[in-house]
Amino acid sequence: MSANLGTEREAQHQRLMDGLAASIREKGLAQTQVSDIVRHAHASRRTFYNHFEDKEACFVELMQGLADAFLEAVDRAIDREQPISVQIDQAVDTYLALVTGDPDLTSTFAAPHVGERTILAMREGFERYAELIVSVVESDSTHEPGVEPISIERAYMLVSGLHQTLVRALVRGEDLGPASYEFKAVIRSALAGAAAD
Repeated sequence: MSANLGTEREAQHQRLMDGLAASIREKGLAQTQVSDIVRHAHASRRTFYNHFEDKEACFVELMQGLADAFLEAVDRAIDREQPISVQIDQAVDTYLALVTGDPDLTSTFAAPHVGERTILAMREGFERYAELIVSVVESDSTHEPGVEPISIERAYMLVSGLHQTLVRALVRGEDLGPASYEFKAVIRSALAGAAAD
């Protein structure tokens, strides 16, 4: 495959995922059909099936791409030279800003009708966020008194629980101010618990 063909294929692939995202914003994941995706992407059904097995495969890849972008943004927002409490604020504030920037899309990630492949991809995403928490806390434990490493299990519980709480608030249309406060309090409490163990 030539470089130009490869570039065009990548562009088609991205347009199809963008088409899915546009349809989700328009009518939700459950109501979205392949015909909606290709309409938004200005592509054919044949092109869609040249790239994806089905709608869920496209959704999983879309979700993974967003999760990776969010994780990178959160990681960049954390100033490792600041106290851990400041880093918690930076991480939570950045993540919530990203999620609330596109709530029609991001709240879909915990919809009751997602398939098994989506659930497995979400677990992998939670694992990467948990690894980031472990890494940040481990780094801080070397220069900040009272901060001790956190287990991957505890970090995973934090990430998955906070995600579900966030989706709950989004689905209910609630103000995320109280949720933000509670997220930070829970993380600080969990890290304090790690230090106390």
